[in-house]
Amino acid sequence: MGTSDIWSKSLVQRVVVAAIGIPVVVGAVWAGGVVLTLLVSLAAAVAVWEYGELMWRREVYPQKLLLVGGTAAQVWGTFVVGHALEALGGVALTVVLLAWAVELRKRRGTALLNTAATVGGVCYVGGLLSTLVQVRQAELQGLGAVTELMLLALLGSIWIGDSAAYAIGSRWGRLPLAPQISPRKTWEGAAACLLATAAAFWGFLQWWLPNFPGIEALFVGILIGIVGQVGDLAESRLKRDVGVKDSSALLPGHGGMLDRIDSVLFAAPGLYLWLLFRGWIPI
Repeated sequence: MGTSDIWSKSLVQRVVVAAIGIPVVVGAVWAGGVVLTLLVSLAAAVAVWEYGELMWRREVYPQKLLLVGGTAAQVWGTFVVGHALEALGGVALTVVLLAWAVELRKRRGTALLNTAATVGGVCYVGGLLSTLVQVRQAELQGLGAVTELMLLALLGSIWIGDSAAYAIGSRWGRLPLAPQISPRKTWEGAAACLLATAAAFWGFLQWWLPNFPGIEALFVGILIGIVGQVGDLAESRLKRDVGVKDSSALLPGHGGMLDRIDSVLFAAPGLYLWLLFRGWIPI
C-alpha cells in the first residue's frame, strides 16, 4: 500500500469517526447539565486510563482505579460545586491519601513516582477537562451570551484547526516543528492550525454572539490556537517518552481518547481563564 493510499484510508477513518462523534458532542454541549457532565466524565475516564497505560510502559505505576475514580470525581465535583479549582482541592487531597495508603502495601516501582503520577494524571486530565463543565454552567455577565454557543465555538474551532493542520501538514509540510517530540508535525501544519482556529473562532462568535467584540474574538481565537497546539505537543512528549505513536487504538484514524482531546485539555482552561480575567465569569 502506497503513501497516498495510507493517507486516504486514514482520512476516511477520521471522517467516519468525526461524523459519529461530532453530533454526540454537540448534542451534549447543547443539553448541558448531567448529559454534558456524563459525556465529559466518560471521555476523561478513558483518557486517564490511557495515560496510566503510558506510565506503566515507563515502569511508573499509578493506581489506575484511583486515576479513573479521581478523574470522574473531579468532573462531577465541578458540576456540583460549580468551580473546578474548588473541586480539585478536595479530590487531589483524597487521591494523595488513598494513593499513599495503597503504596504502603505495594512492591512495584517507586512509591513517590507512583503517587505523583496518580495525582498528576487526575489533575492533567480531570482538572483541565472539567473546565468545560464549569464554562457551560457559568453565566457570562454582560455579554447576553449563552454558554453552549461559547463552548461550541471553542470545540468547533479546535476541530477545524486540527483538520487544517492534518491536511496541510500531511500534503505540504516540510519544516519540522519539534522533531525530538513529534517528527511528523511541521511548521506549515502548525501555521495552518493557528490561522484556521483563529478564523473559525472569530467567525463563530461573530455569527452566534455578535455582542462579543470582534477584535477580542480574534485575539482569543489566536490564544486558543496556540495553547491548543501546546497541549498537543505536551501529549506528544508524553508518548515520545514511552516510545508509542498513539495513546491507544480506540478511535480509528485518531488514535486514542487522549490523542483526541489533547488540544481541548489546554484550550478549555485557556478560554475559561480569559473569561474570568475579563470579568465575564464571576470568581
